[in-house]
Amino acid sequence: MRTWKLGILIIAMACVCGTANAQHWHRRHHPHRTVTVVVRPEVTSHVSNRFNQKERFGMAVAYLETHKYLTINQYAKMTQLNKVSAEAELDAFAIDKRKPIQCVIRGKKKVYTKRR
Repeated sequence: MRTWKLGILIIAMACVCGTANAQHWHRRHHPHRTVTVVVRPEVTSHVSNRFNQKERFGMAVAYLETHKYLTINQYAKMTQLNKVSAEAELDAFAIDKRKPIQCVIRGKKKVYTKRR
C-alpha cells in the first residue's frame, strides 16, 4: 500500500513539474510581433432630414393632442432623427415656456406631455 502511495505521489510531482516548466518556457518565449496601426480619417456626415424644425414641432404637438405623452423613441421614429438629436430638440421645445410641450420624469423614463 505504501509503495502505491509513493508511486502516485512521484507521478503527480512529475506531471506538476512538467506543466510548470512548460508554462515557464511559454512566458519567456516572445516571438517578434509586428503591429500595424491603421488610422482612418474622421468623417463627418451631414444627415439631411426632410422635415424642418417647425414641421417637427407641429408633429409633436399633433401627437400630444391624441396621446398622453411622447417618448424620445417615438419622436425619433416619427421625425427620422437619431435619439440624441430627438432628445435635444424635445428638450429645447420644453425649455421654451411659450411652447405647449413640457418634460416630465416618469420613473426612470423622460417623457414629454402637453403643457397645461
